[in-house]
Amino acid sequence: MSTRRRKSVLSSTADAGITRYLQLYSILSQALADGEYKSSRALPSEPELVERYRVSRTTVRRALQLLEQEGRIVRRRGSGTYAKTNRVHTALAFDAESLYGNGAVAGRDSGTQILERAPMDVPTSLRIAYPELGDTAFAIQRARSEDGETFQLATTYVPDSAAREYGLRRGGTTGLEKLVKDVRNVDQVTTAVAADAIAAKQLKVAIGSPLLRVRAALTDSKGELLAVDESLLRPDRAYLHENLRRERAGRARPRWQLQATH
Repeated sequence: MSTRRRKSVLSSTADAGITRYLQLYSILSQALADGEYKSSRALPSEPELVERYRVSRTTVRRALQLLEQEGRIVRRRGSGTYAKTNRVHTALAFDAESLYGNGAVAGRDSGTQILERAPMDVPTSLRIAYPELGDTAFAIQRARSEDGETFQLATTYVPDSAAREYGLRRGGTTGLEKLVKDVRNVDQVTTAVAADAIAAKQLKVAIGSPLLRVRAALTDSKGELLAVDESLLRPDRAYLHENLRRERAGRARPRWQLQATH
């Protein structure tokens, strides 16, 4: 009598948009980044991973193959699979200043490299959300690294009207610094997205790997859109921390107030 195979604990491709082997790869990658597996300690065996996550042997092997190609693990025949290094990544905290401050956008921060600074086509999703950007906008694309490892890929899109006002097409960082100083409000949304080919190459992750996306609209005192910034962050290297406090004003119902973002 045959037994029905137990359902995988990972999401289906249709549900998640990311294949199961990439989901498993991300889980193991995070465990390695957190130092869960030291170089002297073996990772779970293939049969153990099959049982734990209720996936096929092929899924497990494809996930391990990606980690091996990245130099994260070493597979020893007859012995097991081991972490290739016991270095644990330092988690990097981000707040509004580190994401959108003068140095961050202008590329003056240590470890920040300007990849491109020119008019670019605005992604469809951004055009729909922010019609003020138009079909093309002046864009500054930059990569941020620590110890030679890139952890953030960010692009700031500036509407043509703002680009002309601040003289961004003339080059230099003065115009960008003035623009950032005029920012009075940041409307920020954080989501998880799958890495495309460009992000995968810059951040050195597999295509389809989950990334932390921080998308923000930067407006001035009049509510006019100055720029839209989109940052892609490796989830094993970065986190956003918000501090909330519940305060009561007179007889009004207590409300949660954002005290700080780290």
